[in-house]
Amino acid sequence: MKLPKLTTILFLSLVLISCSDDNNDDTGGTQQQQEYSGNFFPLTVQDSWNYDVENTDNDTNEVTLSQDVLTVESQTTNGYTLSVNQGGVANGTMSGILSSGELTRTETTLAANGTIGLPVDGFDYQIQLDNALLYNTQANNGAQLSTKSGTFTQDLQGFPVTINYTLTSTQLENLSSLTVDGTTYNTVTSANISLDLSVSTQVPIIGTLSIVDTQEVLSVTSFYAENIGLITAESDSGYFLNPTTVTLLQQAGVDLSMFPTSLSVTNIQTLTSYTVAE
Repeated sequence: MKLPKLTTILFLSLVLISCSDDNNDDTGGTQQQQEYSGNFFPLTVQDSWNYDVENTDNDTNEVTLSQDVLTVESQTTNGYTLSVNQGGVANGTMSGILSSGELTRTETTLAANGTIGLPVDGFDYQIQLDNALLYNTQANNGAQLSTKSGTFTQDLQGFPVTINYTLTSTQLENLSSLTVDGTTYNTVTSANISLDLSVSTQVPIIGTLSIVDTQEVLSVTSFYAENIGLITAESDSGYFLNPTTVTLLQQAGVDLSMFPTSLSVTNIQTLTSYTVAE
């Protein structure tokens, strides 16, 4: 059926507008958003934050409840040092990252010079954070803030193991408000830290075997409220071993009992109270 001339023009106009909108939205995965400027992490010595921490083993559904007390311990010419649980072990993933080294802050950014451990049993390597941005309130949603890639080796019962990793931080949404555990916080920024890695080894005669195929083993999404600091963070960590490699290594006499064939853990920390001077 032949379309009337006016209908044809309208149809073509809609197609062109649609195509134009699609092209304008193609921003490489980032979205423009309202820019914030302010104090999203108060850092006066003795400032403190109390968190409830819920750790869930997703394979067994076992839930462990605990608390974290995060405190600004000291200030130097380079930045600020935080402690958790009076120098004890952090229960919240983000508490551990924030207390692993020095933090520096501007009106729009928070950067860390600390460490992140690998969430893979049997490997105690610490990735160094070198002025890694944890958030940037003036970056677009989806913008990459920092990235670091590296390789290290470790012995596994006589077999050389190679670990390749990429650590990335990404800015997420700036929110006018966010309700966490019944409390509403105004002017909130959010960001994500993700860790991808692969693990391989060399076996005589067989050659290179992949123990852990390239996969995301850690993802931490954090939310910070203006004049308050970190209000909540959720991390998902885990991995699965290559089943073919597991069988071959076991046949070669390698004891893999220290490595669960898979692991999935969710860690959520939620602010319950805080004391800040700024």
